[in-house]
Amino acid sequence: MLKALLVLAVLSYRATAQVPPSRYEVKKGVQVCVLAKFGLLLSIKYPKVDNTMGHTQLMFHGGDVTGTCAEDGQNVAVMEINNHEMGLKLTFTRENRHPHRVYYLSDFEVWYVYTRSRFPDAHASLYDTTGSEKASNIQWFRAPEVNSYLCRSEQQKTLQYNVDILLNDLQLQPFEVKHNDFSPPMEC
Repeated sequence: MLKALLVLAVLSYRATAQVPPSRYEVKKGVQVCVLAKFGLLLSIKYPKVDNTMGHTQLMFHGGDVTGTCAEDGQNVAVMEINNHEMGLKLTFTRENRHPHRVYYLSDFEVWYVYTRSRFPDAHASLYDTTGSEKASNIQWFRAPEVNSYLCRSEQQKTLQYNVDILLNDLQLQPFEVKHNDFSPPMEC
């Protein structure tokens, strides 16, 4: 019965493409310095043994969070999230623009482990190896530094060739986090 409910839950996520949002924090001591909340669905194409392309969807949620804060006038902050079978690295950049400083997501990297259960009928040589894709030199989710960025609607992006991401309930604050919480949002 439990297995049937789990299968139904997974099918439901795939049908709606909604992954419950998780909150992620990079801390220096007890102070949060990079803050994010989102649900993420990865859509990955991969080569199959019959020489066709397979397609799988992976829900990303939870994991160990590390990163670097933008200190002493630095203009880059990094958040890395690792849940042992896949991970993300988000790099944020801050620019001095008149009249306000703005930030944006400048690099988005994802990695994942090829397993038989998640990548059925893949080439045998792929199993237990790691795949990855990265979008670099991007300017996604721009906002003034004094605000968090908030977008409740789904945001679909293609990283390079084989990975599409679908973010929902996205809120970001990579700089100037006050009281360990999001500042008033600028909405998409």
